[in-house]
Amino acid sequence: MNLRKRIALSLALVTLLGLTAPGASAETFSKGTFSLPVQAYWGDTLLPAGDYTLSLNRELTGIDLVMVRGEGMSATILAPAGAAGMSVCSCLKLDDISGTYVIRELGAGVNGREYRFALSKTVHNLTLRGSVSQPVTVPVSSVAGL
Repeated sequence: MNLRKRIALSLALVTLLGLTAPGASAETFSKGTFSLPVQAYWGDTLLPAGDYTLSLNRELTGIDLVMVRGEGMSATILAPAGAAGMSVCSCLKLDDISGTYVIRELGAGVNGREYRFALSKTVHNLTLRGSVSQPVTVPVSSVAGL
């Protein structure tokens, strides 16, 4: 690889990293708090039972991120592209899969957005094809438009 190609590749990589850096957040459009009654997976992240704050951020690239903080931890979860449907309540919906709770939906009632999260491969392997029982709904208190 010649020097010009290396420089161009390096500049492209630096530009890409600059656009996706954590400090590149352009807009926080919703905030809220919730109390998780049981430990639950959100994507590959295991959240212990307890109190949390969350914010929905739209990056400069147009990607929505869910930022979760609480119980001595913080996590960033990529929100599915666009809202999956219309939500009238601000809540998290958890599914119980063979005793493992998984956050599957986030409703942002004030904004009318509903995000549906897929079951991650890691968590799917943990549950070993368990059956889905009655879902759990956790209310989210509005802080700034959630």
